[in-house]
Amino acid sequence: MRITIIGAGDVGMPIIHYLSERGHILTVIEVDENQCKHIANHSDAAIFQGSGTDIEIWKNIEADRMDILMALTNNDETNIGACEIAKKKYGIPSVIARARQPENKPKLKEAGADIIICPAEDARRTFLNAFEGFTAETLCEYTGENFKVIMVAVPPNGSIIGKSMKEADLLENCKITSVLHNGAFEFPSESFVFKGGDRILLTGSTDSVEKTVEKLRNVEII
Repeated sequence: MRITIIGAGDVGMPIIHYLSERGHILTVIEVDENQCKHIANHSDAAIFQGSGTDIEIWKNIEADRMDILMALTNNDETNIGACEIAKKKYGIPSVIARARQPENKPKLKEAGADIIICPAEDARRTFLNAFEGFTAETLCEYTGENFKVIMVAVPPNGSIIGKSMKEADLLENCKITSVLHNGAFEFPSESFVFKGGDRILLTGSTDSVEKTVEKLRNVEII
């Protein structure tokens, strides 16, 4: 495939090496001269030194023949501008963008990014999962859209044990979509009764999901 990568920093460089080794036709736009030299010495790519929003560079990279753009700089404004040029001016089919700040994800989407990856969000999710241990795991989170998916385990002495879905009185804007129960998954009905060790998949608004997690992890004090 023909792939353009903007930004050869800590995120972009390993991706450039990986794609180069697999024979993709790469074009790299990078502002730093030393990084450009490194790519020239270690990867097979057409290299253009400059900004990913420089229209003159875009005129020389055969952008209309590209299959994928990856905007991977650590500057969200540059990534937004590059996405807009790629999608709206040249119609590149697949545009992937890095968001340094989560709040800029909607702007990247509006600019034309098909897929947006925010390393800060991924790191936060990883560390929180480590903090929570095996009792709760965040599987997906979209801060801009206020949406979260968590898998939570009911403790052996959980106060929810023996209650039905109807009796659990769960919060609005939060749904239990499935439960790993008795060695299999099921879609719970109102008559479903919770047991210790059940692993429950919750989806909904971030605040409601987090409050429901605490409710499901609550234990009986003996």
